Amino acid sequence: MDDSDSASGDDVPTAACSECTKIVTHYVLLLSSFKEQLQQHVRVHAMEAVMACWELEQSLQSLTGVAPGEGTGATMSDDDEDQADSETNLFDESLDGGDNMGFGPLVPTETERSLMERVRLELKHELKQGYKEKIVDIREEILRKRRAGKLPGDTTSVLKSWWQSHSKWPYPTEEDKARLVQETGLQLKQINNWFINQRKRNWHSNPSSSTPKSKRK
Repeated sequence: MDDSDSASGDDVPTAACSECTKIVTHYVLLLSSFKEQLQQHVRVHAMEAVMACWELEQSLQSLTGVAPGEGTGATMSDDDEDQADSETNLFDESLDGGDNMGFGPLVPTETERSLMERVRLELKHELKQGYKEKIVDIREEILRKRRAGKLPGDTTSVLKSWWQSHSKWPYPTEEDKARLVQETGLQLKQINNWFINQRKRNWHSNPSSSTPKSKRK
């Protein structure tokens, strides 16, 4: 093989490498552009879409008085719940700065942070308002039951009078209970409960008073 053949043979791989370099460079630039577009979508457009949906839901709720999904009676299947959990996790990871597509951390801007903080505070306020009504209902139910179980003052005065006159042995007989039922208008169960509680209160305030009682038993 002469020198000219050798030179032409060396030019082939050099030209191929140059062409390959151009292709790779163009491909890298294309990927970089695609990366920037995706980051722009995640940073701005996706957040704008979420906010638009949220504002639309708020408008519908203010018009109808019904929260989204309330009263429909629809339930999610296991597959739907798994998919929703997966989408929620992906969205949370994107907010935390993670990037599953290999584009590096996505740090929210100051405007995005302010927007997310406003959304968080508004959602927190809505949750507090929603639970506030339930807490008030439970509290009223407890107070109602307490009022229902509390005996009127005029009836307890009769029971206390009997208690004071029988303080050494505050255990009414069946005849005593029947008379107290007539005088107070209470039920026998209410009278029994009152004496049980009164004896407990007396024992706690004066433990030594239980000694003569136990001896007389």
